[in-house]
Order: sequence, then C-alpha cells, then structure tokens
Amino acid sequence: MKILLVASEVNPFVKVGGLADVAGALPKALVGLGCKVSVVMPMYRQLNLGDYNVSEFINVLDVPLGYGNETASIKRVSLSNDIDLYLVDNGAYFQRENLYNFPDDPRRFIFFSRASFELAKILDPDIIHCNDWHTALVPGYVRHYWDRKLLGTLFSIHNLAYQGLCERDMFVYSALPESAYNPEEVEFYGKFNIMKSGIVYSDMINTVSPTYAEEIKTPEFGCGLDGLLRSKADVLVGILNGIDEEEFNPQTDIYLSAKFSVDSLENKEENKKFLLNELGIIYNKDVPVISFIGRLWEQKGIDIVIQAIPELIKKEVYLIILGTGSEYYHRILSQFREQFPDKISINLKFDNRLAHLIYGGSDFLLMPSRFEPCGLGQMIAMKYGTIPIVRGVGGLKDTVKENETGFVFFDYSYNALLESIDRALNLYSDKDRLKAMQRRIMLEDHSWTNSAKRYLEIYNRILSSKKG
Repeated sequence: MKILLVASEVNPFVKVGGLADVAGALPKALVGLGCKVSVVMPMYRQLNLGDYNVSEFINVLDVPLGYGNETASIKRVSLSNDIDLYLVDNGAYFQRENLYNFPDDPRRFIFFSRASFELAKILDPDIIHCNDWHTALVPGYVRHYWDRKLLGTLFSIHNLAYQGLCERDMFVYSALPESAYNPEEVEFYGKFNIMKSGIVYSDMINTVSPTYAEEIKTPEFGCGLDGLLRSKADVLVGILNGIDEEEFNPQTDIYLSAKFSVDSLENKEENKKFLLNELGIIYNKDVPVISFIGRLWEQKGIDIVIQAIPELIKKEVYLIILGTGSEYYHRILSQFREQFPDKISINLKFDNRLAHLIYGGSDFLLMPSRFEPCGLGQMIAMKYGTIPIVRGVGGLKDTVKENETGFVFFDYSYNALLESIDRALNLYSDKDRLKAMQRRIMLEDHSWTNSAKRYLEIYNRILSSKKG
C-alpha cells in the first residue's frame, strides 16, 4: 500500500509539538507492516536534515489558487528504501524565523495544502493521510478535483482547538468551489474554517486517543464543531499515539548519566543525583523529585500547578519545571525560583537533553492538563520508571490507571492536583510498592507497532469501502 502522509512538521527534522513525533514515527512503523510511505512537509528555514542529501530537485509545480497560479519547488530526500521525504519550497512562505504564528498563516498553509495535492497527483498514492488544520484542505481538493476513484483520505485531529479560522477572502484564495462555502461544508459563522474541510471531506477521521474521540463530540471539548463531529460518528475513531522507543529508552539513552532497565532500577537513582547536581539543588535520596515538562499554557494545566506551589513547597519535595509559553507564567515562575532556589528549578526554555535527564531522574511527572488529545509525556515517563500524575482527560485517561500505572484526578483544581500528589508521596514512602509500580509502568507497551496496525486497518477499511 502506498501512503502519502502530509504534515506541517516532522521529527527529527523540525518539531514544535507532538504532531512532529507522530509524523516522524508512524511512517517507520507502517514500513514495518509492508507499506511504502511518502511524507510531505514545508521546507522551512529551520529544517535540520543532518546527513541526508537534499540536493535531489524533483519539479516546480504550478499551484492553482484563487488569485492565480503560484509555484512550489519540490525536493526529495530518501530516508530509507521505503520512505521518501518531499519538501515543498517557497521562500516567501517558509523561509521565516518561526514555523507558525504569522498573520498570513492561513494563506501559507492553504498554499502548502494545494501544493501537496498537486504533488499527490504525481505520486499517485492509495491513501492520503492529512494532519490538523494545516493540511485539512487536501481532502477538499481530492473531493472536488481528483478524477481517480480508488483513492482514500484520512484526516487526523491532533488538537481540535486550532482550526485555521479566517476571513472569507482566504476561502476565495483556496480555490475550492464557491458552492462549498455553506454551513454544511466549510463556512463557520461567517468565516472560513479550514479544519472543517478535513472533517467534512475525508473518508474517515481519527483522533489520537479513544477518549478524545468521544470528548470532541461534546460541547465541553468540541470547540464549536461537536455537532459536526457527532454527525460523523460512524467514521470517527480514536487511535492512541505511540512513542519512539529508539529515542526514549533508558537502556540506550545517550543523555543519561547511568543507563538502567526494569532489572537495574537502582541505577535510576544515579540519574536523580546527576539531575539535581546539574540544576544546583542538593541531592537527598529521601526527597522525591516532581517534574513538569511542557508548554506553559492553560491547556497543560500550568495555572493550577502555580496555584499549588505555595502548598507544595511546604512538603519534602523538589520541583522541576521545563518549558516555555506565556510571559505571565514566566514571570510568576521566576519569582518562585528566586524565593525557593533550594527546592525549585525553573527552566524557561526548550532543551531536549534536559528533558531526557528529567524523565530519567525524576520520581513523578505532572500532566494536569485542562484537555489532552493524547499526550506523550506520560508514556515517555513510564518508559523511564517515572510515575505520572495526570488529570483524567483524553489520552491521559486512556494510558494512566489510578494506583496501577500512576495517579489520576478529575476536578480541574489545584486542590485535586495536591490530593493526587499526596497519594503519590504516600507511595514514595513505601519503597516496595514504589519499586513495584515503577517496574509495572516500565513494562507497559507504548510502542508504535500496535498503533500502526490500527492505522493500517483504517486505511484498508477506507479502500474496501471505495471498492464496494
């Protein structure tokens, strides 16, 4: 089966969030199941292709859009015998200081979607697999402009909160038929909703966890599209993400000071000692390390973490936070760092090496998200014997079970968070129970193998419905 996966970011070449991890790991797992995969992404200025050769120029494509044709230079990078990476190059759109957050983002990714569609006509795949709003127009172009019958489309929703909502002039620019601008298709309260194109026109839709697939059909989590998603319930499924176990493996992790496994858990303590020393905190084997890795936005629950800190520092714990986000939270966290330098380490940056050290050296990882489509941090933490403390939403609910593989709370409040931390600290004081849970979580299977099998099942289901 020939798969064309279209994504706005792909790990390890460029990464902002979890989408990149999926786009980087899923193709490798699909190849293991006998597929041939082509991946398409923009050729950003920040692209880091390492030792791969990018000199192979393929074509200059005409990209028909509403204000006239534009051009995309296409380059190909062979990642393996069965995986090719195609780069869509247009300096005006992608040679910028950041990947996202520009006023013309809708125009940039409308262009990318149409260029990807034009490339698909050349590559002739069996399935086009699109991801989030940045690629959501591709299924619309397939529906309206593809003349071959046996082609399937899958649209993956990684985060419904970001929908590419824009003014009507961007609909004109998209070059979708005028008839598509209505509430049943891509119009949304007088605006153009790019995400709706992926939902309306794809053969099937998936989210990145079973629970999130149910949550987005409710007003609380549906971001205004819950009615549409309920109407698509028969073609909407949840497939839990996996983690790349080549990158996240405490037995081989190049960043750890001491490698360890489920049979050598005593070495984990050496990583804790190394981590605290690196962060300037005095090591004490009897004091647990509780960490938070993630974006400093309300979605990730940093607001209730901050509310909990005054109570938390009264306990015998060390707190480590790594991430960037709102300047408001940067300022508050910096103040806590100045007040309690012997108990709190605040690291306002993205640092992959430090993230690995934190996973390897912490006792507990906080993920108190307001909503969480899947979440990878809890699965990575488990691989390193670091026990997750999570709010029971989305993929966190699917992967963490109270007192078995972590600790779960449901009320979105700092009091509920503190109660779950207290349960974790009670466990920490019982070393036999602690080691038993650490071993249990390290043996959990969160590899991409099972997830890839589910995706392949969905691809086959789509193609079977086309033949039927």
